[in-house]
Amino acid sequence: MENGIINLNKWTILNIILFVGSVLVTIAPAFSNGYPLLFPDSGTYLVSGHTGTVPIDRPIIYGLLVRHLSLSYSTWLVIIAQSIIYNYLVFLLIKKLVQPHRPFLVLFIIGVIMSIFSGVGYYTSLVIADIFTVISILSLFLLVVLDKKESIHIGFISIIFLVSIITHLSHIPLVFAQLIALGIYFLVKKQLMHHFKRFIFIASLFGGSLLTIGLINYSFGAGFIISRTNNIILATRYIESGLASKFLNKNCERASFSPSYKSLCEYKDRLNQWPAAGFYLYDPESPIYKGGCLDRGDWTNCWIEKEAEYGDLISDILSDDELRIDFIALAITGTLKQLITIEQSPLDYVDLRSIVEFYFPDDLYAFDHSTQKVEGRVSFYFKVILEVLFLYLSIIITVLIIRKRKLKKDSLLLMIAIGTSLLFNAAFCATLSNVIPRYQGRIIFLVPLFMLLLFFQFLNEKKYTIRF
Repeated sequence: MENGIINLNKWTILNIILFVGSVLVTIAPAFSNGYPLLFPDSGTYLVSGHTGTVPIDRPIIYGLLVRHLSLSYSTWLVIIAQSIIYNYLVFLLIKKLVQPHRPFLVLFIIGVIMSIFSGVGYYTSLVIADIFTVISILSLFLLVVLDKKESIHIGFISIIFLVSIITHLSHIPLVFAQLIALGIYFLVKKQLMHHFKRFIFIASLFGGSLLTIGLINYSFGAGFIISRTNNIILATRYIESGLASKFLNKNCERASFSPSYKSLCEYKDRLNQWPAAGFYLYDPESPIYKGGCLDRGDWTNCWIEKEAEYGDLISDILSDDELRIDFIALAITGTLKQLITIEQSPLDYVDLRSIVEFYFPDDLYAFDHSTQKVEGRVSFYFKVILEVLFLYLSIIITVLIIRKRKLKKDSLLLMIAIGTSLLFNAAFCATLSNVIPRYQGRIIFLVPLFMLLLFFQFLNEKKYTIRF
């Protein structure tokens, strides 16, 4: 009996070590940098959760998570929590799909491989909401496949799923599309009634997430809304693509043309000076900040005042038959481009020192001595090469495994979930925002993750001598 207890304790301790090890290797880029990776958007998140101010261009949810997960002490706690959540979900995937004898060992091996050969560490180490895109996708899948006996896990995942949806506005259409695809899949397979209760439960969580973001925004004085400036952000896609210039050049000379956005006509031949959405949104010389709106408040007031104008611009552009076709072509080509735009972009130094000093004074030494600050940039050139090569290798290995053995039902469903999420994510980002590496890079590592799950499932079958 004593030997059994000692043996149990040994494995319990080893499992804890393996899980902690996987959590830590997943944030290796932060250790290499000497501090969590920071992006320009990180400043908004670091401040908004502490001040209770709903950002004009994004939800406050991730800002609140940063505040509470960090305990207002250290941003290290934020990325550690992100890694714990991600590894927890992968652990459940391993138990469900691989069913190994030592799931924590498999988790650690996968963690090491993914840390070296994929971008998961990059996104987990960033103090922005990007890692929650994958978390929302994996949570949705697990909510579908977990047995109802796993009520504790289902409870935890439900909370994770609900919160992850509203950390970033792009997650809302992505998860909604995934739910539609899931319903179609079950309908085609004639399994909809079998999964009906679970499907309704997941759909209610999605609805609950929208209610939650509305209530949180309302409680902080921003109104019962999901976003205050959707039109401003959407319109920049039409501007940087040239559609807005084409529309304005076509209509501004007409005497009867007097829309709410008439002031944009004086910029109709100059809009190309803002080649990317970010330049147009945040350049002080942008038309957004003209017309006296800055005299009535700060830059956010300009966004609020001109939200309706840019909504009218979008509506009028899409009402033009010729431009609507151009927009559809833009959406298709943008989607295809976004599907293959996946690199881990270099991160330049972001001057957030005053914010770190004020809210996280204990982090200041690490911040000042981080590679990102000392050298002015953190580059991932070699990691990008490894990621791309491993991505192609993962696709080849996945195809070989599928040719050798039939996929189990849950593995097939995960493959479909990953495939559709890659497509939907690329389509929504390219159409509604812009084509940038971060958007697709934040989920592309699901492909090698799926391959590794299949590979260990393959090794774990009884007819093979190597078992985990």
